Amino acid sequence: MRMKKWVEKSLCACGIAALTAGMLAGCGDSSASASASQESSAATGAEGSSAAAVSSTASSQNSGDTLTLGIVDWPGSYWWFATKELGYFDKEGVNVNVQLFSNYNDGLNSLIGGNIDMFVPSLDNTIPGFADGAEYKIVMVEDYSSGADGLIASKDIKSVADLKGKTIGVEFGGSDHVFLLKALANAGLTEYDVNLVDMSTGDASNAFISGKVDAAAIWEPSLSMAQEETGGNILVTTADKDYEGLIPAVLAVNNSTLEKDRDGVERVMKAWFESQSAYTDDQDAFAKAVADNTEVSADEFLDLMKGCKVLSADENVPVFQDGDTYVSLDYCLQTLAQFEVDNNIISAIPDNLNDLVDSSLFDDVYKELDSNAKSE
Repeated sequence: MRMKKWVEKSLCACGIAALTAGMLAGCGDSSASASASQESSAATGAEGSSAAAVSSTASSQNSGDTLTLGIVDWPGSYWWFATKELGYFDKEGVNVNVQLFSNYNDGLNSLIGGNIDMFVPSLDNTIPGFADGAEYKIVMVEDYSSGADGLIASKDIKSVADLKGKTIGVEFGGSDHVFLLKALANAGLTEYDVNLVDMSTGDASNAFISGKVDAAAIWEPSLSMAQEETGGNILVTTADKDYEGLIPAVLAVNNSTLEKDRDGVERVMKAWFESQSAYTDDQDAFAKAVADNTEVSADEFLDLMKGCKVLSADENVPVFQDGDTYVSLDYCLQTLAQFEVDNNIISAIPDNLNDLVDSSLFDDVYKELDSNAKSE
């Protein structure tokens, strides 16, 4: 597999908080407040670069203002390039600029600063900014990690329970830290039963390969690379039912954009859902559209999609409903927010945390899609 850039999935809460505080005080240029890029994963050969410059602009035949959508290097988010390339934004009559960021910090900072209209972060990364007063809404779930994150251990360790007393590398405060703690709990262990070492995904992978740690909670492609190098045992992944929905990527929209162009945002969402038929009907053509706009080949994209579950419109219905699994955004938000309090990422769970989610746009889009389907 050709090496490619991958973002770190953790969030420097202090960077987001600092920008939010500056905005609320009305001080300075928001574009100058973006935090420095995080170090990219060494195991994947990532290059440290700032917010990026790969973009794709819709054709001039569309009318109206251009909406800018920020994404990061993640297989589910690559779909937005194919949505554009295959003409689904044009079909909906919406101008969209898809901008690739090298990390979540820069993308969220740009969203908070009003430099982009929409961004696709992981759900946990949306909480610190919102807790500090940033104004954006989550309007749909793009995808879940479904095997792309996992816990790998040395050959002699056969189960999560066998990790008691062992040393595990994981990035503190990141998505895989949440996943690891849930995996330990499901095996009857706590973080105090093991020795956790804070390190980036790339460093954790390298430490595991070199034998410096007994196990590592990491994500693709580091996970597969570590197994290939060591023959270690992947004890559990996010493909297991217990972790469905725990690590979702979501579409977050700036409140000011919702006020001035709600219809445009809904057309973007509709184009996204309608483009999914193209993946089902002709994966090769879809993958080529992705490859034409990214640094991954068509084959790499299809391989990476094995660990990522993109949600359809029907599958987005339960995410906005009350529930007792991570599929429910409300339940997942509360779980992740408590984790962030416990790990000093935020000081307290916001009383208005549920206000971070706005289901009304999805409701409108779903009704239209359902009506169109019935009329065909």
